[in-house]
Amino acid sequence: ERGLGFDDFDLDFYTDLFQKKLGRNPSDVECFDMGQSNSEHSRHWYFSGKMIIDGVEKTHTLFQMVKATLPKDKPNNSIIAFHDNSSSIRGYQVQALTPSRLDTAGKMEVLSKVLHPILTAETHNFPSAVAP
Repeated sequence: ERGLGFDDFDLDFYTDLFQKKLGRNPSDVECFDMGQSNSEHSRHWYFSGKMIIDGVEKTHTLFQMVKATLPKDKPNNSIIAFHDNSSSIRGYQVQALTPSRLDTAGKMEVLSKVLHPILTAETHNFPSAVAP
């Protein structure tokens, strides 16, 4: 009705939660929050779910197949792989503008340090405009 994309399981789960456990109706903000938090975009049901093609269940999910392209037992350039839609590759020494202190306001200084580039597929944009 509100375009939240809940299936029957979601509706039963949240109805039970709010009516029996919390004793109230969810607010519009809570409904949109639950819809966003449990969406394909956030949970990756499709990419993490089992695949059945022509009646045959495949042994790997789409995520498993993508991750298999970077075996952990072989040398590679990866620092962080496939963590929260992001990865980091081995970087190099650069001159970076850095705070002189981390515990209080202070001046900035140029330091030589190794920075690893972050590669991201997307952002989740949360909290969103509907979340307080």
